[in-house]
Order: sequence, then C-alpha cells, then structure tokens
Amino acid sequence: MKALSGMIFIILAAFCAIAAEKRTYPCHRLAQAPQIDGKIDEAAWKNIPEATGFYILGGSEEYSQYALEKQTFFRAGWTEDAVYIIVRAEENAPDKMIAKAEGGKTVWAGDCIELFFFPNAAVTYVQLAVNCAGLMWSDKHDQPGAWEAKALTDKTQWILELRIPFAALAEKPPQEGEQWLVNIARNMPSEPAKERTTSWPRLEKSKGFHDVKHFACFIFMGSAGNESATEEAELRRQYDQYLNGRLRKLATLAGEYERAFDEAQTPVAVGGEGDQLRQTWKQIAELAAQTHPDMLKTRAMCRAGIDLQKKSDDFIGRRMLDKLFTN
Repeated sequence: MKALSGMIFIILAAFCAIAAEKRTYPCHRLAQAPQIDGKIDEAAWKNIPEATGFYILGGSEEYSQYALEKQTFFRAGWTEDAVYIIVRAEENAPDKMIAKAEGGKTVWAGDCIELFFFPNAAVTYVQLAVNCAGLMWSDKHDQPGAWEAKALTDKTQWILELRIPFAALAEKPPQEGEQWLVNIARNMPSEPAKERTTSWPRLEKSKGFHDVKHFACFIFMGSAGNESATEEAELRRQYDQYLNGRLRKLATLAGEYERAFDEAQTPVAVGGEGDQLRQTWKQIAELAAQTHPDMLKTRAMCRAGIDLQKKSDDFIGRRMLDKLFTN
C-alpha cells in the first residue's frame, strides 16, 4: 500500500511539473471502451478527469482570457487501439447553432469541435473536425469508418463523443508515459462574438488553431484510480483561481453600486429591472465573502458580471434623469 501511494505521488508530481510548462492532460487507460453514443454518464467515463477552462483565441483581460458565456469541457481515455474523447460544449441558444451540411469541407464554418493530434516521431499533425450535427471531416481520413463520432444537442449544451483509432493518427499506438501534442478547439460562428473561437491550450491569434508551438500535451497513463479527483482539481486550478479573482474584483464594486441605486431611489418596483440588478450585486458580494465559494455559482456570477456594470450604469443614469425632470 505504501509503495502504491508513493507511485501515485510520483506520477502526480511529474504531471504537475509538466503542466506548469505546458497545459497537460493525463489520458488514462480505460477499463472498458465506451459506446459512441454521446452519453456522458456512461460507466466508462466515471473515473476519467474532466478538463475545462478553454481560452478565447487572442483574448485579452479587457474581456476575458477564458470563455465565460460558453465554456467547454472534455474527458479523454485510451485503449490498445484507439483514443476516446467526449466533449461538453455549453450552449444557451441551440436553435441558433450553425450546422453546415453541403459537404465535409464546410464543417469548420459551423458550430464544431476541432481536434489536432501530433504524435511522437510524426512529420506533422492530423486534424479532425465534427460539427453539432455530427458531420465529420479530416485532413487525412475521409473514408467512412476510419474514425467514429456522435453529436447530441439538448437545451443547455451539445455533446460530442469520438473514437479515433491510433492507426488513423500514427504509425504505432503510444506506450504508457508517452506524450503527444494535442489541441482541442471550438468554433462558435453564431454567438457570442468575442468567444467565437476557443481552445484548451492558449494559442497565438495570428496562427489560430494551428499554433503547434503552444499545443497542449496528452500523457498516456495507466488506469485511473483514486488520484483522478486530485488530477481534475489540478486541471481546474488556474481556471478556478481566475474565476475567484474575477468574482472578488466584481465584489469590490458592489457597495458602490448599492449606494448609487439608493441615490437614484431604485428599484421603483419589486422584481423590476432595478431590483434584479441590485440582487445580482448582492449575490456577488455574498458569494465572494465565502471562504470556499461554490464554483458553479461563481462561474454563473462571473457570467452575469460580463455586462453588469454597463446595465447598472444605464439604469441608474435613466433613473437620475427621471428624477431631474420630475423635480
């Protein structure tokens, strides 16, 4: 037992050290191959760590380095002959998604996930793409059956599940401990405008999704065990720190806006626009005051805070003008 604990510690230490240099995902050997049906609650994915925190391509602190309105999540695992990936793409307006269907070459013109694999000793990478309607494209494997994908859409997200045989990516399967350069990226040509292209590794805008120098890394590892929860926490650490920092920054403005709303004598009606804005500021302040705020609520408040200041300023300005002309 002590030897096993020591080995887990060594693996995690190596994983964290590599992650500090390049965004890295521990791709574990799957106990069983999942069905390619787009169902994320399948037992095969149970102990596989989930990664998130997709960056906006060329994003800046003026808006956000991370996507806030529509974030993306993924899990990955492997067997002797294939790598499996399941992606959850947040989507609050599925009816507005674009699914081009005039042929494979139009896949990336719609809402889609793009994947890039650059195996060891390979001359270049393999690029694949699947859109929200399940239309598939690859720069090297267009023949049916070379790889599999299934896309499903509901009211809050669309899910993509893939099985990609190693034969479609490299001359031979990876060995445990082997590392491949990987990029998982997302196109959203509909909305929001500032988040239309996102990726798990942070890439240079001028090079787009093909910025190989900054690709992330998959480490092919043995079966997932008790360390998977620790791995997932490490995968999320920087993203969660960013969200907490953004929440605290918003909270420093809550008192100022509370006073401004009082001065403008708002709200004028319970449940009205002013009341809703005040309630949001109050929720932000209360959540930020907690020692360990819930991350789902934190992300929701950060999303609400994207244009909260502008909405509040506009509303307070209108109320002040109303008071001026009424008096």
